[in-house]
Amino acid sequence: MTIITSRRTVILALSLLALCFIYLGINNGETATNQGHRPDGETVVEAADIPAGLIAGTSTGAVSGSTPGEITGEEETEGDAFFTEYRLNRDRRRAQEIELLQSMLNSTDAASEVKQEVQYKLLEITNAINQELSLETLIMAKGYADAVAVVQPEHVTVVVRDADFTEEDAARIADLVTKTTGVPLSKVTIFAKR
Repeated sequence: MTIITSRRTVILALSLLALCFIYLGINNGETATNQGHRPDGETVVEAADIPAGLIAGTSTGAVSGSTPGEITGEEETEGDAFFTEYRLNRDRRRAQEIELLQSMLNSTDAASEVKQEVQYKLLEITNAINQELSLETLIMAKGYADAVAVVQPEHVTVVVRDADFTEEDAARIADLVTKTTGVPLSKVTIFAKR
């Protein structure tokens, strides 16, 4: 087993790990810049593009600079497989990340500043896991068939399984996300998967 002795090496390793997770989050979370249809048939709704009157506690009228997207989705061919597989992959990646951070934390050679950074990162991961679980449970409690949430420090992505997903549904979910996570509406992306 290799023991990391240099503070510089530990910081570099943490930075590379963070970049890998950001990359994986962008590719797997699909934080899309285009609203509407994606090539795989999923629907993307940026929460900032939801008419403000549809979101609880906001005034009527459109959010500045927004145009509501067309809401459609793909045919139900994958069923629950997508949601189950995504959760398994997410849990597997998180377990690997936590294991790496725990080994760094338990290292006797790591500097106290590095250990403090690792503890902070572990706390962030724990908070994200709790918020994702809460969001998924609350969304399904609202009557949606299934949901997966990805909570990142500056962005939240939600994938909802619903055959008749509308802008009102997107507004309801976006409101729930902002209340649960504190992330601003402009940093919420909602996908509808049928």
